[in-house]
Amino acid sequence: MLFCFLILKLPQTAHLCVKPFDEIMRGVKMEDKMSKSKEQVMDLKPTQFAVGMMEVSTKISKLKDQKDPDSFLKDHPVPVVKSSFGVFIVDHHHLVRACWEIGIKKVYVEIIADLGELNPQDFWKEMQKKNWTYLHDQFGNGPHPPEKLPQDIRGMADDPYRSLSWAVREEGGYEKDHTPFSEFHWAEFFRKKINDVSDFHHAVKEALRLCSLPEAKKLPGAITQKS
Repeated sequence: MLFCFLILKLPQTAHLCVKPFDEIMRGVKMEDKMSKSKEQVMDLKPTQFAVGMMEVSTKISKLKDQKDPDSFLKDHPVPVVKSSFGVFIVDHHHLVRACWEIGIKKVYVEIIADLGELNPQDFWKEMQKKNWTYLHDQFGNGPHPPEKLPQDIRGMADDPYRSLSWAVREEGGYEKDHTPFSEFHWAEFFRKKINDVSDFHHAVKEALRLCSLPEAKKLPGAITQKS
């Protein structure tokens, strides 16, 4: 079967504003949107160093509960960027990792940009300019050179503060926001305030309290006014 893609070809001199994936797609007519194709999970390259394994575990459970996992994955395609040296994930890292954990070998992808004409150095400049990569590690250190990113989904480390950030959002501490890597911004905020997350339940309670601080209101998805 032949698949047709709407591919954004970017010349080396292109300068695009930062837009989340949903905003990129919002102005595209339904009939012109990208067809979905399947890619091997192990062929997809991460654009971040870490995930929150608690969120991964939840996605594993959700996948196992699906009567038709393939249809579920088709409804949740992974946005990717093509390069001359691989296909890079720009969102849904946790879903892809969950698929690998339970042996799902392929996922649906949608190409949101084709940067195949750029050399590696210019490719990473574009990726960073559009906030399509997050170069801090599971300890909050960075930014690291993009060449140090894991080669595949298995190499992403567990960041417990990323799990904390996800859990706080689930508890209503802040709202889901389409700013790229917004959960990592919250994770770094909590990392600076909470020294120990080994008692995770206590850490979530403390983090929820921190969400009301004035400095937290600057973070993506912050709840500034209760209804």
